[in-house]
Amino acid sequence: MSGPADSERRRAERIYFEPLRVRVLGTREGILVDLSEGGALVLFPAELRVGHDVRLQIEWENRSLDVPGRVKRCVPQPVRLASATLKRIQYDVAVEFVDVPPETAASIRQILRTNPSEP
Repeated sequence: MSGPADSERRRAERIYFEPLRVRVLGTREGILVDLSEGGALVLFPAELRVGHDVRLQIEWENRSLDVPGRVKRCVPQPVRLASATLKRIQYDVAVEFVDVPPETAASIRQILRTNPSEP
């Protein structure tokens, strides 16, 4: 696969979190892996079509942020559990934020300021 390196593609610094639950499409839960002003990486139990519009509901400090976005990448990842007998797949879903309301963008910046960046 060719293309620009991650550092060249990203327009904003990403902040990594302890596992933080998010809702995708209002119904399915995923885990927020990292966040930037421009998007997020979510570990999700189902495949999402690249180009599909989604809404992330991020729960943070007793608030729920509703963030509109578009799936940019969806990569299957095998789940490895020592006791598992069946194969299970989860997906790294990269979401680019689109048309974010100013108050939501301000809340995202606040989250980024209050969390250390550790890859």
